Amino acid sequence: MNNPENPPKMPSGGLIPDTPAAWFNNKFPGLSEKCGDPIDEEKNKQGKSVVRGFSEDFFATALGNKGCPADPAVYIPTEDRFFTYFPSDGIYIEQREQDLAAKISQLFLECARACREASDVKNLEFGFRDAASLGGIIKKAKSALAVPNNYFSEKSQQIIICSNGVLRLADKTLLPFSPEYRRRNRLNVNFDPAAKCPLFLDTLMHPALCPEKLDLLQRWCGLALVGINHAQKLIILTGTAGGGKGTFIRVLHGIIGSNNVGSLRTEQLAERFEMGRMLGKTLLYGPDVPENFLNCRGASKLKALTGGDPVSVELKGSNERPEIICRFNVIVTCNSRLKVHLEGDTDAWRRRLAIIEYGNSPPENQIADLSERILREEASGVLNWMLEGLEKLRADNWQLNMSPRQAKTVADLLLESDSQNVFVSECLEREGTEGLNVADCYEAYVDFAYQRGWASLPKNKFGPLICDAIVRKFAITQRNDIKDAAGKAQRGWKGVKLKAA
Repeated sequence: MNNPENPPKMPSGGLIPDTPAAWFNNKFPGLSEKCGDPIDEEKNKQGKSVVRGFSEDFFATALGNKGCPADPAVYIPTEDRFFTYFPSDGIYIEQREQDLAAKISQLFLECARACREASDVKNLEFGFRDAASLGGIIKKAKSALAVPNNYFSEKSQQIIICSNGVLRLADKTLLPFSPEYRRRNRLNVNFDPAAKCPLFLDTLMHPALCPEKLDLLQRWCGLALVGINHAQKLIILTGTAGGGKGTFIRVLHGIIGSNNVGSLRTEQLAERFEMGRMLGKTLLYGPDVPENFLNCRGASKLKALTGGDPVSVELKGSNERPEIICRFNVIVTCNSRLKVHLEGDTDAWRRRLAIIEYGNSPPENQIADLSERILREEASGVLNWMLEGLEKLRADNWQLNMSPRQAKTVADLLLESDSQNVFVSECLEREGTEGLNVADCYEAYVDFAYQRGWASLPKNKFGPLICDAIVRKFAITQRNDIKDAAGKAQRGWKGVKLKAA
């Protein structure tokens, strides 16, 4: 809305309108043709205009681009949230309902002060500025200002909002800020087409990653720039402790901007309010996650977070259940070997995962403030490097294609995560008379995992998992009368044996 401190526009005669209706029509020219008169007035015995009521439709619409083209408000029904465009920031920023009501209240007061000499404006100055009266306008605004749920993402493939302007991706032209670009996220970096980043590349990235891995990471960074996961990938940085993963993440965080980055806690994803914390974020980050990060109760929701699924979320202190379309970019770092909670959905995880292994030794002489130096001296250069990745990604039709070696890394992780079923399929066979006890089975499994370079399941987890795997494969259940080498009855299976080596 126009700044209330600015004086109202003068009519052609140069006089300030003396009635509230004329004042509002002058401030919002043409709006009454769409919404009707702004104010209900009548003359008293002294000939003064007396304010009796106001049009909720008029003032609800006045909050939008028809009344405030420079700083309009919009409403996203699926999220149950208002956003107002701030010209100095170049983006739409969430605005609480009470803040919008305060704008209308200030507008009523401004009009009342301007017209009090010629009109009776007590209702406008006092009666209509209470929460109940203003609440009706806000309710109407939810209809008048409603926009589609893709309002802020519709042009995500065309422009990026930087700190110093709007970057048009087609020709790398920097344009002035404007509400027409419809974005609510802005990078925390200036665009400079001539900027380079030798410190970032030569000191941090090239010593840590081979060209093939660095290319995959660069193309993923293109996704992080546009803020929408068109490739539907989740990226994992794993390997050498102190190898540069954390420094890269700090640089990435500085470029994307802290307001756009949310914490990823899979153990909390199944809780009521966790997903509500992600509203408005473009990048979710899980730092130094433990080995069970993808193997806990909420891990399966990661597929929904990256796959474009609509999800209803709960917000603390609110009865509303806004719906968000989940296309978050997700990156995690870890030093341990992860395992995935597959739940029979191996193919979906294969489509989602991209893994970059930091296998090189950490540098002998580490620079303590390297990320801060890069952001201070080369942030615009790093942005250009990320934009090169975006161009590669666009050329591949937004698919984050992986090399055969990179695809094998994902396949190996999934096989290891399903090691008990792989063991049953490759090492056991059905046999009518022989039996296999659990202890011998586990010993064979540990050797099988070792030969593959996999981490074995602990014995207490192996038992129930191997029982399920054998039931699915052979339709044989566990019993308690399988003799071991000493002739003692043990738990095991009748009609199953280890394949000959």
